[in-house]
Amino acid sequence: MITLAAVPVAFLGVMASAPSASAAVPGNCPEDTVCVWSNWWYGDTDVPPSLATESEWSGSVPGRQFYNNTARDITMTYVLVQDEGRGPVHTACVNRKQGSYFTVPVSVTKVTWEETTGRC
Repeated sequence: MITLAAVPVAFLGVMASAPSASAAVPGNCPEDTVCVWSNWWYGDTDVPPSLATESEWSGSVPGRQFYNNTARDITMTYVLVQDEGRGPVHTACVNRKQGSYFTVPVSVTKVTWEETTGRC
């Protein structure tokens, strides 16, 4: 089972660890890329990510599952879809080569690199 270490308390209500390793695999996320998918899936898939970035990014994409297929930790910023972008902004640190899923639909709005790997 893949888990996220040092998850902020606010993140716990929105995030869940993957129920099995197959739920948090890189799938069709290329090496050195952070990917976000707009659907939940398990195992191999041909569904393209709603976001695939090799650099820091900002915007808005639907998110239900993600994978950090890079050698660096990232901070992911997101808002709950039900809040329509007007609710609180949440952040989570995602370890390198790790992924999981959101328990409710979100809009991912930003991906930034952590200065020090191992912060998560």
